[in-house]
Amino acid sequence: MLRLYGTSKSRAARSILALEELGLAYEHVPYGKDLRNPHSEHRKRLNSLNPNGHVPVLEHDGFVIWESMAINLYLAETFASDLWPADARSRGRIYQWSFWAQTEMDRKDWESVRRSADADALKKMTDAKILTLSILDHALADTKYLLGDSFTFADLNVASTLSQPNEEGRIDWQRLDPNEVGLPHLGDWLRRCTNRESWQRVARYE
Repeated sequence: MLRLYGTSKSRAARSILALEELGLAYEHVPYGKDLRNPHSEHRKRLNSLNPNGHVPVLEHDGFVIWESMAINLYLAETFASDLWPADARSRGRIYQWSFWAQTEMDRKDWESVRRSADADALKKMTDAKILTLSILDHALADTKYLLGDSFTFADLNVASTLSQPNEEGRIDWQRLDPNEVGLPHLGDWLRRCTNRESWQRVARYE
């Protein structure tokens, strides 16, 4: 039994996409707005599963794991697929790009700027984000996907960090268009990723 807690309009989307790409049967428990109520049954249930009180959380036959990237890597290792290469060096590249997305894009300092009304800080943050993304753009200059010609968990993990299914192929809450900010290779790759059936299905989820 697989059960995934978390709305598709959060970082839980990354793990829902993994479940969809792997073709697994699972139960999706959205756990939306009432998590803001500390006394709601959903909040109490979530706190019992994850001491951080965050989604997503995955239950698998009595095993509980949280943190979306950890969930995805667990799923990749547990359920054999073409998305998870057999050789250690290719898997190492998946770890590399997955952790890069976490450390370079999911940044608390950028999130703080997002919540501020400081236009100058927002401009500096956006410029820094585009500069960081140029590393990914360069890596994609001569390849269809991050590991070559085939879509893997490297692409799933990075693309879902940049653009959740509800963000319609644009980058992050700013809805940046890669081609408009000088990242054409990234733009082509992101379009290939977000046009996959899994992204289209999850975009319709709660």
